Order: sequence, then structure tokens, then C-alpha cells
Amino acid sequence: MVMKSDRRTHGWSGSIRQFLDQPVSLVEQSLEGHLHELLGFNAANSQVEAWLEEVNVLKSAFRDLAISRPDSLKWSVILEYELPLEGGRRPDVIVLGPERIFVFEFKQDPVLSRSALDQVAAYARDLSEYHSKSHGTPVIPYLVPTKTGGLLEVRDSVTVISPDKIAAILDAAPQSIPIDMEDWLKGDYAPLPTLIAAAKMIFNNERLPSIKRAESYGVSKAVDRLKKIASDAELNSERVLAFVSGVPGAGKTLVGLQFVYESSDQSSQAIFLSGNGPLVEVLRDALKSKAFVSDLHAFIKSYGTTSKIPKQNIVVFDEAQRAWDSTYMMIKKAVPYSEPELLISIGEKISGWATLVGLIGHGQEIHTGEEAGIDGWFKAITSEHASSKWKVYAPPRFAKDFPGRDVIEHEELDLNRTLRSKQAEELHSWVAALLTGQLREANLIAERISVQNFPIFVTRNLDAAKSYVSERFSGEMSKRYGILASSKDRVLTKYGISNDFQSTKLVKNAKWYNNNLGEPGSCCNFEQVVTEFGCQGLELDMAIVAWGNDFLWTGSSWELRKMRTRIPQDDPFQLRLNSYRVLLTRSREGLIIFVPPIPDFDATEHALLAAGARTLAPIIPLAAIS
Repeated sequence: MVMKSDRRTHGWSGSIRQFLDQPVSLVEQSLEGHLHELLGFNAANSQVEAWLEEVNVLKSAFRDLAISRPDSLKWSVILEYELPLEGGRRPDVIVLGPERIFVFEFKQDPVLSRSALDQVAAYARDLSEYHSKSHGTPVIPYLVPTKTGGLLEVRDSVTVISPDKIAAILDAAPQSIPIDMEDWLKGDYAPLPTLIAAAKMIFNNERLPSIKRAESYGVSKAVDRLKKIASDAELNSERVLAFVSGVPGAGKTLVGLQFVYESSDQSSQAIFLSGNGPLVEVLRDALKSKAFVSDLHAFIKSYGTTSKIPKQNIVVFDEAQRAWDSTYMMIKKAVPYSEPELLISIGEKISGWATLVGLIGHGQEIHTGEEAGIDGWFKAITSEHASSKWKVYAPPRFAKDFPGRDVIEHEELDLNRTLRSKQAEELHSWVAALLTGQLREANLIAERISVQNFPIFVTRNLDAAKSYVSERFSGEMSKRYGILASSKDRVLTKYGISNDFQSTKLVKNAKWYNNNLGEPGSCCNFEQVVTEFGCQGLELDMAIVAWGNDFLWTGSSWELRKMRTRIPQDDPFQLRLNSYRVLLTRSREGLIIFVPPIPDFDATEHALLAAGARTLAPIIPLAAIS
């Protein structure tokens, strides 16, 4: 969705000549008016003082620049540019020069904080990646500690400069025509939405941000193919089983939600099912509706073990490869059939025709009983429950999983490219290398992620982690951050991380993910923790992952702490590895790993550092480049 509005999206804009001619008081009034229009309240005195200092610094720098570069008077200045759809994020200053976009963040603090560095780096990253008129143009971040002099240091991708160095760095811009401000301001800013935000847009009939990317990556083609499959099933009175597969972040859940929403407008009814209780809870709360999203296990209980018939002809279920096998169903529900068998039996009862659609991910099995994979569906359509001839549609690579059946193959049903940002996509590669003990390979990936301004930190101090995240997203009410921890750890409660069963059972997932900082139950309050069972399929802007004693580095490999369980596990090590994969891949903008300050965890910290994670240093001394 492109944000279109008559409301101005910035506090002040104009050429450098206009900025120099404009009285400071008028610039300050414009900034105050924009803030009030954006947030609904007046600027605090401290904010006004910061603006006045910033404007005076810029006027001095631009006067010096104009002497050496008279052409700079035609360059453009944009103050407090509001990043659309980003909950009030506003870089202090953007200068549009020749073939360059300069992003400045001013800080009055006498010390250099890690969070301030990462904040301006993220501004530059997002403008470069999501702003249509910035593509292909270098976007350069600068942090300006206003109380310093003679400072020019490079920290990661950010240049830290004193006010007296601004003119010099701008003077080095190429001698060519500057970027046109009006054209730039008309550019589309399309950030990748969270799953929850995207779901809201789908159900509000809004086009998704980055819809062009989603279309080019196959999301809309997959939805169209499913609609055609369902239409044919209805026309021919058929029973159909279709699968949509994809890499993490490819948009499988969005495909399912959009298909259900669009199909529900037709003569048929459709429903989206997920065995992921927290995801169902959060989606229902965000959509303010229970009509489209339901709990998979409850649906099976209602219709698979009774004579009741659902009213829906279209049933979409998330994470089809994780459906419970018959052994686990017997233990948990005293039912001697697998979930695939029961869903097929439900499809048999639906009047006239039925289209069941399974969404398939990879490497996400964290519950006992989920290890059977797609083979469980082959057994289901060839079992005693499948009296009808089920037609199977699948990506080509799954045809071999249905031997002896005529599988109709469609490339559109295989989403093999992630919709996530480049940084988040690389994070999955980093986690995979880390958890398979390939620390050198992980280190190389971490270097690439760092260049893309996606920080990965390690700390033995939980308070330092909390402070960093709180400062990093200060004033950005739409951002979500919180603490994640393994459900099988037994030491983290000593550090105020309540990951025990009774504590996590009390977490209201809808509030944890949807509420803002300060509101009851919000993840941003750091009062409650969710485990791998509460975060799978969901995401945060930044997670603090608390490492547990259930999965530690021995010096050469990862080792699983022996645990007693009343339910047999085919591969307990793989289940725990998958749990940490889930925990470590929930972040969109950065990751902090808290390692308890216990000697038994020292080797784990060393492994994380060897894998390229950096020690979190909240305060960075100036005048020494690290």
C-alpha cells in the first residue's frame, strides 16, 4: 500500500538557501506543528531545545559549505521526515545532495551509545531498501554528538562527527545535479509489514506494502492457483488436497489468509486453521474477528471425532508437516488416528465438494509427535477414512511423496524466495550455520549481516540488553521487543526470566504481541517471557533470546541436557535444535543473546562470539576506533 495523504510527512523542507534565509523561530514552529499533528501532543521543552541547537548547528555548517560549494545552496534539506507506516520513526535531518543522501541524527548526550549508532544506521538502511526514490543511491548515516569538537570516526557503517565537521563531509559530494526534493518526497516508502500488520491489511482490503515484491516472489500467483483449484473442485464436485510449500518468510501464512479471505466472499465458506495456539490468539485479537481463523486441534475435535459437519468447503491449515501422528494423538487425545487422517475424514463429510490446503514449512518441528512430515498425508488419503478419490495438487518436489498417485504439479505452489528483508534472510543462514556447529561459516555470514545493519549481540548482563533495546526504539510505539527463552531451561528463573510452565501459561499472547509499551501484558514491558511454543510463526522487531542450560556448547559441538519425558521422542536433539532455530529467528531488526553469567555457559558464549556475534557494549568510548 502506498501511503497517500494531504498531511505533510515532515517537519520542514526546502533548499539550503531557503533554510539559511528562514528565521530559526519559523523553522522551530514548523517542527512543533508537525509533531503535534503526528502525535497529538506538544513537544517537550527538551525537544524544542534540541531542535534549536540542531537548527543553529546546521545553519553554521551550511554557511561554511556555501563558501566552498556555492552549488550546495540548491541542495535540499528535510527535517523530521516521517517514515510512512513506521509508527512515528523520524530521522532528524536528511540532506539530498548530488548522487548522495545524507542522514543525520543529532544527540546531546556527552557519551556515544550503541543504540544511537544502530538507530541512525537503521534509518539509512530502511531509506535505501524501502524508499523507491533512494534505490541505487548511496544513503550515508551520520551521528552528531553535539557536545564534541574535532571528531570524525567511523563506527561500523556510521560516521560519527562533531558539528564542526559537517561542512567538510558534505563538501566531498560529487560535482553534479542534486537530487530533486519534490520528486524524492513523492516516492513510495514500502516497508515489509509484520505478519500481524499484513493480516490486518488483507482483511481491510488494503494492498500490502511491497506488494510488487510479493507479486514477483509468487504470493499472488499462489493465491490465484488455489482459487482456480477450489473453483474446479466445486465445478466438478471433487475432493482436493493441495499443498503450498516455502522457505521461512516466503509468505505461506499470508497466502493462506488471503486465499481464505477472498474465498469467503464467494459462494463457499472458508476457514484458516493453525495448531499454533498463540498465532491464532494474536491474529484473532488483531483482526477483531473469530470468523476466519480457528484452532486446528479444536476444529478436529469438533468435527473429526463427532458426526458434526463443518459449513466450510475450503479448509486451510498451517504447518501441515507438523500435524500430530497417531501415536501422539493416542497419548494426548485418546484417539487412535493421526490429525491428517481426521482432517481427511472431515473432508469426506463436507457436502458436495471440499478443498483442503496444507501450508508446509521446514525445520520447525518443536513438539513431540510432529516428526512424521508429509508422509502422514499420503497415509491419510490411502487409509480407510479416504473412501473418495482425493485429487492431490503439490509443488513438483513433493510428487515423490505420493507414490502411485497422480499428483498434479504446479510450480506456483512452491514459494522458494523469502519476502523478508535481506538481513532477516541472512539471519536464517547464520542460525543454521551456528546450530550445526559451522562457526567459521557463521562468522562470515555475520560479517555480511553486520554490513547490512542487522546487529547480533551477546551479553552476560540482562539489564544491559533491556536498556539497549529500550533506548534503540525509544519513542517508536509500533515497535515490539521482548524476552524469549527455551521452555526446557532450568536456570533462567534465577535472573528474573520466568520461562517455567506455570508462568508462561499465564501469558496472554494477544496482549504480549499487540499491546504497546506501558500497556498491560505488552512484551515491551519485559515482565513476561514466551518460549518457542509462544513465538513460533510470530516475530518481534528485536528479541532478547535468553540461552538455557538445555543446549550448551561443549567446545566442539552442541550438547543436549538429558531430560525426562513421559512421551517418547523420535529425535530429542533435533527437536531442541529446532526450538533454538525458532527462538533465534524471530527478529526483524537485530538480535541480542543473553548468556547467563555462569561458568557452565562460558563455552557457549565463546561459540557465539566465534560465530560472529559481538559483545554488547552499551557505551562506546570516543577517539578510539574499534
